[in-house]
Amino acid sequence: MPAVQDLTQIEKDKLEIDPKFDFRKIAQRPFEDITTNEIGMFKWCGVYHQLQKGFFMIRLRVPGGLMTSEQVERAGDLADTFGQSLLCITTRQCLQFHWIRKEDIYKVIEGMEEVGVLTQNACGDVSRNVVTCSLQGVCPNEIGDTRKMLDAIADHPEILEHQRNLPRKHKISVAGCGRACGQTLMNCQGWYPVTRKKKNGSAEIGWKYHAGGGLGARPYMAKPIFDWVPEELVVGVTLAATEIFRRHGNRRKRAYARLKILVDRLGPKGFGDKVLELMRERGITGLRRIKRAQGPANVGDMFLDGQMVIAQKQKGFNTVRVIIERSEFSGEQARQFAAWALKYGNGEIMFTSRQNLELRFVPDAELEALVAKIKKAGYTTEGYERIPDSVACVGTTMCNLAVSDTPNTYRRIANELGNDRKLWQTVGPLRINMNGCPNACAQHWIADIGLRGTRKREEVGSDEGYSVYVGGKLSGAGHIAEYVCDVVSADVVPVIRQMLNLYLKNRKDITETFGDYTRRLGGGKIGELLGAVPADDEPVNVRNLRLEPIMRKVFKDAARIKKQ
Repeated sequence: MPAVQDLTQIEKDKLEIDPKFDFRKIAQRPFEDITTNEIGMFKWCGVYHQLQKGFFMIRLRVPGGLMTSEQVERAGDLADTFGQSLLCITTRQCLQFHWIRKEDIYKVIEGMEEVGVLTQNACGDVSRNVVTCSLQGVCPNEIGDTRKMLDAIADHPEILEHQRNLPRKHKISVAGCGRACGQTLMNCQGWYPVTRKKKNGSAEIGWKYHAGGGLGARPYMAKPIFDWVPEELVVGVTLAATEIFRRHGNRRKRAYARLKILVDRLGPKGFGDKVLELMRERGITGLRRIKRAQGPANVGDMFLDGQMVIAQKQKGFNTVRVIIERSEFSGEQARQFAAWALKYGNGEIMFTSRQNLELRFVPDAELEALVAKIKKAGYTTEGYERIPDSVACVGTTMCNLAVSDTPNTYRRIANELGNDRKLWQTVGPLRINMNGCPNACAQHWIADIGLRGTRKREEVGSDEGYSVYVGGKLSGAGHIAEYVCDVVSADVVPVIRQMLNLYLKNRKDITETFGDYTRRLGGGKIGELLGAVPADDEPVNVRNLRLEPIMRKVFKDAARIKKQ
């Protein structure tokens, strides 16, 4: 099929290049003979070119973040052999290899396929890895069988095989209840189960449907579309919504090519109309049972709040959480976790959206022994959902798009603030997420403190820095973090410490969390308290904090985002 002339180059490539690459053949070709366009399409197979020429990242597709000990052990062996013994957990509950040479890509992909793990659709303009709450299947608050619904969506042939040319990436969440742990409001499509009483008094499970969320450079919170969808129609709604995105998403400007833009343009009712219209076109019956949304989003607060051990809904069993520093662990550590999962649990390992892992189905009788093993091995076992539990992308160490060194910033925050036990215990719940660029892979928009990589202009050249945001959340109707200031990297820790000191001094009482405090004041007021006073026309310099001048455009953008 000839390329359409007014499409972007990526859209032309998608018409001309088959994304199902044979990486055995690719291994035999000289690197110089592989076009940039082909390498860009490797993503449809879960393969990205790293910042370092000739090295690749491979992302696994792990629906709901759940892997077996055999699969994790295999990943560790492959990382040792081909990837400098490095594995990373992503914020979408996936596992990544880095430092893979072109000649070894197929060996990693085929090695994981042997134990039932695919890389197809882990990246690219497709439906990405379907996420859920990390306690899916074991949470005391879970309603019904979340895993069954998650797998029905994630493994559906239409999503895996036929909808592989979407305008841009597409993200789906299937949560276990109406709490924010499943990140319903930040995904293109978000589901969670609800119950109601039937006429005979028995309970019936249906699903509440949201659409139009998404982060990136233009963040949006998802909007309720349907308050009630019968279980047998959930997959049909998901497929129809994805197909509407495929047909009507913007293919000429990638910045506007997400479902969130389409939903925002059509409105919740208009988008719902299109979903139902397409389902009728497909011959799906029973649509009268679907109930339209009658109010704004109202997602409950997260269940997780500092616990290392969570008693499961299965009596006598527990889930044990482990903080993985900077999301990275070695092949040897992978085998260690796999062995622990088999010896103390049921062999399952769950990867979380905060780039940590959990060992499940640990009997009460084995709990003390496992916790002792984890502590003896040197893993962080305290500070979940606090400063020690920060999130960061790979930054300038490996990413072509990053402008800031997030791993180094993560280490400084961990060493200077995370090791200040008295501070983080006094502050309480605090999620810090940091990105090396505006793309929001590390989800800075929904954190209590979000850092977004930027460059600060100097008289000669520029300096690495961050835009600082506060007050993001995914409960209620959601709240996008608000801009505070720009700061050079060297001053990130002092600025965070100053914000925390201001919070402890000015909060209403000890029940007001940092997130509540910043949403009450707003990002602009926090900036004022730090010394940055907004001006309509003139930039402001604050020498003691070395803040980036705050321009009118920044405040206009912040105001626009807040309204959305």
